[in-house]
Amino acid sequence: MWGRPPTSPQPPAPEPEPLPAESLPEPEVGPGLRGDAAWAGASEAQDPYVEPVGGPSSTTGPMGVRETSGVQVRLGSLERERERERERELRRRARQRAGRRSGLVAAGVLVLAGLVTIGLVLTGGPEDGDSGTAAGGRGQGGAGGPLPPAGAPVEVGTADGYKYRLATVTSGVSEGSVTTFHSTPPSGTSFPYIEYLLTNPTDEEVLLDFPGDVFVKRELVAPEARGRCMPQAGVPEDMCTPPTKSEVVRRMAGGALVDGDGGDKYMPPGSTYLVRATVDVPVESGVSRSDMGLYVWKQLYMADQLAKPVPYPD
Repeated sequence: MWGRPPTSPQPPAPEPEPLPAESLPEPEVGPGLRGDAAWAGASEAQDPYVEPVGGPSSTTGPMGVRETSGVQVRLGSLERERERERERELRRRARQRAGRRSGLVAAGVLVLAGLVTIGLVLTGGPEDGDSGTAAGGRGQGGAGGPLPPAGAPVEVGTADGYKYRLATVTSGVSEGSVTTFHSTPPSGTSFPYIEYLLTNPTDEEVLLDFPGDVFVKRELVAPEARGRCMPQAGVPEDMCTPPTKSEVVRRMAGGALVDGDGGDKYMPPGSTYLVRATVDVPVESGVSRSDMGLYVWKQLYMADQLAKPVPYPD
């Protein structure tokens, strides 16, 4: 009574009826794709695989990476060939440069030899005092024999130890002097000059310089140029010094000028040169020796002293 109620036997479950064979649909497979083609899942509508030209690709690397060692070898060969070509080109250019340098050296030697020959021919005898270069004057020329008559010499020096001796020789006027005057000189004017001897009295080379300047009567200077004519202490008040251009006319004694740095020239020991100092502004043509004189006034030579005259010969 208190136990599990009795169960009546269950009737057996009915067997399911098999479906007719024609009711099960078969998978559609295109004609000719039976067997392995059905598992591949690729239809004949796909493009067929075309093998690359040049043979099958190697897929030895991961993810089917193609082997490119052959390409690398070819690229490396090209790089080495280009490097060799560059080296050959550099060597060729170096040979060309060396050849050009040799040619220039040979040409320079020939030119130098020619210049030396010409110099020997030209210096074979005394030269005209008016010929030469403007490197310190119109030219040194050869030593011109005995010194011309000159006034009492005046010696001056610089703080650097350079010493100079000056002696006035003569004066004159130049009608066609080349000056820095910027307009046509007025008629009836000229450019006066004074010639003097410049000597190196020391036993050493001294820098070629021109301590002397020309002073003229102020009233004789062209009116438009008087503003450039300056008075100086120690010189008569009616005289002034206009711009002056100095040049070596000829070598009178001793050695020739020596080239220095920057275009400088040096006077050998004991050498003497004839120098012409020409006024650079127009002055009345009637100017005479008594209307002008040579003075040394620059502080470089005189320090705090007054201007010093360089007298004419008696």
